[in-house]
Amino acid sequence: MTRKLTAAMGFFLLVAATGCSSEDSLLPDNSESSKSITNGDITLRYGNGDLSQSIEMKNSAVNFVKFDPNSQKFSSAAKNVTYTPNLSGAIAATGSNWYNINNGETYYIPEGTTFTGGFNFNSAGKIIILGELGGSNWINVPNGGKVEVGNNGKISSSANFHLNSGGRLDNYGFVTYTTGSVDGIINNYNNLNFNNSESLNGSSTVNNYCRMVFNAQNNYLNAGLNNEGYLTFEKGFHVNGSGVLNLKPQSYTEVTGGSVSVDGKVSNSGSGVARMDFSNMSFSNLNASPAFTGLIDMNFVNTSYSVLQSNNKINNQVTLNTNAYIAAADCTPQKGIAPCSDDQLQFTLVANVVSPVLSNTTLSATGVTMNNGFAYVSYHTNDAAAGSTTKGAIRILNVTDYNAPSLVNEALFNNIEFNNVDVVNNKLYAVGGDKNGAKLVTSPLTNNVFNTQDLSSFLNYKLPSSTAKNSYFLNNYLYASTGTTGGGFFKLDPGNGYAIAEQFNFAGERAKYVAHNNTYQVFLATQANGASLRIANNDGSNPKVYNYPSLTQSVTDGKNVIVLDNEYVYLALSDKGVAKIRLSDGQLMNSFVPRNFKVNDQNVFSQTGLTNAVAVNNCYLYLANGTDGVIVLNKNTFKVVGYYKLNGSANYIYINNNLAFVATGQAGLNILKIN
Repeated sequence: MTRKLTAAMGFFLLVAATGCSSEDSLLPDNSESSKSITNGDITLRYGNGDLSQSIEMKNSAVNFVKFDPNSQKFSSAAKNVTYTPNLSGAIAATGSNWYNINNGETYYIPEGTTFTGGFNFNSAGKIIILGELGGSNWINVPNGGKVEVGNNGKISSSANFHLNSGGRLDNYGFVTYTTGSVDGIINNYNNLNFNNSESLNGSSTVNNYCRMVFNAQNNYLNAGLNNEGYLTFEKGFHVNGSGVLNLKPQSYTEVTGGSVSVDGKVSNSGSGVARMDFSNMSFSNLNASPAFTGLIDMNFVNTSYSVLQSNNKINNQVTLNTNAYIAAADCTPQKGIAPCSDDQLQFTLVANVVSPVLSNTTLSATGVTMNNGFAYVSYHTNDAAAGSTTKGAIRILNVTDYNAPSLVNEALFNNIEFNNVDVVNNKLYAVGGDKNGAKLVTSPLTNNVFNTQDLSSFLNYKLPSSTAKNSYFLNNYLYASTGTTGGGFFKLDPGNGYAIAEQFNFAGERAKYVAHNNTYQVFLATQANGASLRIANNDGSNPKVYNYPSLTQSVTDGKNVIVLDNEYVYLALSDKGVAKIRLSDGQLMNSFVPRNFKVNDQNVFSQTGLTNAVAVNNCYLYLANGTDGVIVLNKNTFKVVGYYKLNGSANYIYINNNLAFVATGQAGLNILKIN
């Protein structure tokens, strides 16, 4: 729609007072149950009641039609280690004899033999176990003492083996640890079982590089337990205040029974995901806040985990039920589905979020962003259905649990519609327009949601042009793309009422979209002779402009979303499909036009379909292609992997980790898991 641009700049409050709804209430039809406050321009709804009815839970498989079933194979380095003993000067221990180990002496149990005698450490020395340590005698490894278990070596369950403070066990074989405490250092490179209740005391350090199992209940972690392999607690564990369970990227930890309590920390400080699976167990006291931190994917079977979703028990990097992929290794089983494995790619429709209805006008979702496990969704009126009506909404969904999203806030606007939303530093930025021109609405967030007691926190600012396409906030400035007369690409100063600090491009009605990654900023404009990109540093400096005559569109009023990964920008180009541009030099690397795609000389997709938006993850490029649904390409080869359709026309798509949001106009917003 075209709206007259006013010359006034600045901002004003959207609200003069809050109170009960009037006859002009913005509540959707047949909605009276949820709590709300309103001022006539804005109605903010929250709490339980009919808000929950806006989410239709599906949890059903999506019919994903595939064209390229070839899978990509993945390999992972072995975790177990080949051990070569140093037997120089070592003394063989045989039979049931007793040996006194003096400082610097080494004794070894020969391979193929079972030793049932005993060792007495007089001072620091070493035992090398190539055969089996059996019997029931106590062996206390003192400070400086060391025990090495070879690849075929074994410490049997009958042996009373104990590490004192400063003692060390390097296990390359098979160890059953039966005494009830560890005070020294364990490095496990193969298989180690704790078959009694175990206390890892404050002086201990336990490192698992392969396979470790705690068989009994009442396991207390008072120091560091570091898992880089496959770790099982069959009956739970307790992390005391001084303890920490450190999970390394690509490690797998499972709890198959008992209970878990955390006063210390369960943490992954790495940059890759670690996975924890919980089955048939329960959570006890989680006194730490947060108890679980870092990139940990927690999955549950027959286990209640509601306690994790309140009172700051997990931080914003922890995910729930995403079925994260863990590569198979010699010691670790594969979990989840390998990325870029086309033949295993599947989608589950988790839920459909019904669109808001204001004064008999059904809104359509236009933008999604995620922050701290919450999804923020912008809405506008559909011009084809509503004409010049300008109504909009911002919704906040809790998607911390991918299997059970919930709608927690809904802000309904009687006179403003929104094209995009962004959240940075506990503040929401939504851009769009009203009958007087482009608008920005901001609101602070408290614990990821709106202040439900005060509408004055919503502030409104006039932007250049008649409508704002999208924006993002970075380094204390708002970067915005606005279209039609007076539009372009702007750097706006929040310290001066979002006045123009710098104008980068005067594309006017052909200004389309702006996006960024950690290095680059990209602005898309469509020209009469093709597409134009301004690629700069992410603060807008050092720009270069590239023109692409081959990407000239016949349809020029599309949404034209762009997304970036680390190396490329992907452009949604309506009738021209999607293009891939290298960020470093602006080179056009590839393009794909759905209406030209054929199988057995037959067109697969509609000849009138438009690529409205694109999204990208590690392996795939996703096209929101109208009535064709969502088309999935391998982002490296640009080959079609497949497509799926949902109710309605796919107008927008956003992906975060393994969660996809697909807007289908008035048919609602679909939430899908990428499996």
